[in-house]
Amino acid sequence: MKALLVLFERGGPVMIAIITLSVVLYSRCFLLLMTLRQSRRKLRQTSPRRLEEFAALRRMQNGVHEAFRQQRVALSAMIAAAPLLGLLGTVSGLVRTFESLSSRAGQNSMEGLAGGISEVLVATESGLVVAIPALLIVYLAHREMRKQLQALNRMEETAGTNFAL
Repeated sequence: MKALLVLFERGGPVMIAIITLSVVLYSRCFLLLMTLRQSRRKLRQTSPRRLEEFAALRRMQNGVHEAFRQQRVALSAMIAAAPLLGLLGTVSGLVRTFESLSSRAGQNSMEGLAGGISEVLVATESGLVVAIPALLIVYLAHREMRKQLQALNRMEETAGTNFAL
C-alpha cells in the first residue's frame, strides 16, 4: 500500500486513474486466460465419437470464441487508454513544471524543474507499463483461441473420415 502512495505522490493525480485501470484491465485479462485454459483442458480431455458430441463441443468452443471477441474489444479500449492517461499525466506535470519555473527564480526554479520532470516521466512510464504487458496477454490469448479452433477442426476432419468408413 505504501508503494502505491509513493507512486501516486511521484506521478501526480492521474496515477489514481492509471492504477484503477490496471486493476480492472489485469483482472479481465486473468479471467480471459482462465476461460481459455479451461476450454483447452476440456478440448484435450474430450474425444468425441458421435456427431452429437462434436456438435456440443463445437457449440462450447463457439461460445468461448464469442466471449473472447467481446472481451477483446473491452480489453483493447483499456489498453489504448493506459498510455493516453500517461500522456495526460505528462501534460499536467509539464504544466505544473512551467508554473513552478515562472513563479520561482534562481536555484528554487531548478528544484521545481527536476520535480516536474520526474512527475512527467513516472506518469508516462506507468501508462506504458500497464499497456504493453496487457497487449502481449491479449495477443497470446488470441493465438491460443486460434490454436483451439484449429484443433477442433482437425478433430472433426479426423472423425469425419472415420465416420465415412
